[in-house]
Amino acid sequence: MSKYSFIFLIIILLSSCAHKIPAFDADKAYSHLEKQCEFGARYPNSDGIELCRDYIINELTKFQALIELQEFSITVEGEAIKGINIIARFYPQMSRRILIAAHYDTRPWADKEEDIALHETPIPGANDAASGVAVLLELARLISMQQPQQFGLDLVFFDLEDMGSYGENDTWCLGSTYFADNYVKPKPEKAIVVDMIGDSDLSINMEYFSYHNSPILVKEVWEIADRLGYNEFQPKITNQIYDDHYPLIAAGFNAIDIIDFEYPFWHTLEDTPDKCSPGSLKIVGQTLTELIYLEK
Repeated sequence: MSKYSFIFLIIILLSSCAHKIPAFDADKAYSHLEKQCEFGARYPNSDGIELCRDYIINELTKFQALIELQEFSITVEGEAIKGINIIARFYPQMSRRILIAAHYDTRPWADKEEDIALHETPIPGANDAASGVAVLLELARLISMQQPQQFGLDLVFFDLEDMGSYGENDTWCLGSTYFADNYVKPKPEKAIVVDMIGDSDLSINMEYFSYHNSPILVKEVWEIADRLGYNEFQPKITNQIYDDHYPLIAAGFNAIDIIDFEYPFWHTLEDTPDKCSPGSLKIVGQTLTELIYLEK
């Protein structure tokens, strides 16, 4: 082999390494899930949500994100409730964007407990919503270490998602509604909400509103999961779920929801870290990592 051939081979190998898709670290993500739960319940105006918010911001600062705090407030039964969406941008100079979002607040009431006496107790919120935040924080670490070829990334942590009244959609997803109503930048090419994706018994179907609005994006994500061998992503359309993706859809975003709604501990005091697994976080996290780093 001539020295020129050898040099050319080295260039090819270095180029190949530079474009390698990073591995999502399930253990690091799970540690973020556990840490959030250590703060206690993270419902609006609580000490827990203040601690969680500071934790998210501190982690994003480590990863050199451009951080914006979007403050808003609502009044419920005469009480002022503060909400703060956390927006983190990576590689803001890149015009092509992917937005990935999760909510970080937890439900103030365990109103799916069989014992009515427990209904006023705030839930621990390991799967709903520490799991989504955990995935986003590990994505933040990866994206800070290796710039994608095609896309900059916006991570959004929504507040005030989970204090609504059942059957009254406009009382849910208040942070994402405020975000969507006040969004002035060019819309990202793809927007993905992750919610309740830490369940040890993971099964993710295609959500109806997502598929109706953004079938190409749904198919792209599910095809990536299939290629990775993640059969937890089921190619069937099921529930209509009013989640943080819905206000984005209403505002014209190409948005979908990745959610496992078949979770028996939803809005109960049993939504604890032992019901979640690093493996489930890996499945969703690596699928999203592949999407971010695809070169097309």
